Amino acid sequence: MLGLLSTTTADGKSHRARRRTPRVVAVAVMAGLTLGAAACSSSPSTTATTKATTTTVAIDPATAQADISTTYNTLFNLANPDLASKVAVIQNGSSISAAMQQALSSSEASASQGSKIDSVNVLTAAQCAKQSLPPQCAHVVYDILGTGGTAILPNNNGYAVFTDGKWLVAKVTICTLLGLFYSAEGKTGSPPGC
Repeated sequence: MLGLLSTTTADGKSHRARRRTPRVVAVAVMAGLTLGAAACSSSPSTTATTKATTTTVAIDPATAQADISTTYNTLFNLANPDLASKVAVIQNGSSISAAMQQALSSSEASASQGSKIDSVNVLTAAQCAKQSLPPQCAHVVYDILGTGGTAILPNNNGYAVFTDGKWLVAKVTICTLLGLFYSAEGKTGSPPGC
């Protein structure tokens, strides 16, 4: 361990966490790229705006949690190296496919075998706008799981967006994790597409 690190959660509260060694961070980031999504919602419905049309969609919290969980698990199961399935569950996923390919090629990638969703909170349009996300989104607290279902990167904060009738992992969530992966690998700059 390298010491304590103070972080701020999406709701503005701060907490202290232990810093992880670069290898643990790389494994956790890779795991974080494959899993995660959902639980509890604070609002039963929200309004969604898509690029093509404006649509009001009622969101069932239980369905949202299940759908987000499936989406995060598809992404964060890095033991399955299928790039196309992972890009398909990311908001504007094709724009970061090169960065995802690099992450999947890492020897650390197979350590991530899914995610566990701790909570999902469907946000209002105003709350989504505050996070620079489309009008229908959700805040997700999730763990990235390793072999045997053990959390290797617990209590992550991320987002999901409702686009074209389905929940996707928000690009900002993946870019944050890819940035950590880049740093752990000794790379500089932003991952391609982020």
